[in-house]
Amino acid sequence: ADHIINPFKENFSERVLDITGGLGAKLYLEATGLPDKVWADIEQAIWEGKIINSTVVIVARSDKKIPVTGEVFQVRRASIVGSQGHSGHGTFPRVISSMASGMDMTPLITKKVTLDKVPENIVLLRTDRTECKITCEFE
Repeated sequence: ADHIINPFKENFSERVLDITGGLGAKLYLEATGLPDKVWADIEQAIWEGKIINSTVVIVARSDKKIPVTGEVFQVRRASIVGSQGHSGHGTFPRVISSMASGMDMTPLITKKVTLDKVPENIVLLRTDRTECKITCEFE
């Protein structure tokens, strides 16, 4: 991530618009697990920003429902996708241990893309089983 914003310490939508010069973000990563607390600010940043076709990726798990305002996503042509970062119990400790012992993880990368290509490649990860690890490169 280029920027991390703590929505409990800063006004999320104002900060996004400030960082981007009023454009808004192309990609939002909801990693708080508190959609009932942060979703309105994500929608406000999408609505007030100039960028269309933003993507919100939900990676944090929560039992709370997301209060989506359809008008924001329809008018701004934004989308919401979910992402599961692991495949079972014990995955993270095993991967961290392997990396710590020097295992080269680069062969797992099947494709490298720039930030503007992330939304279409998220779709590709769901539809093309030959892609398993797409990495976003920041300039």
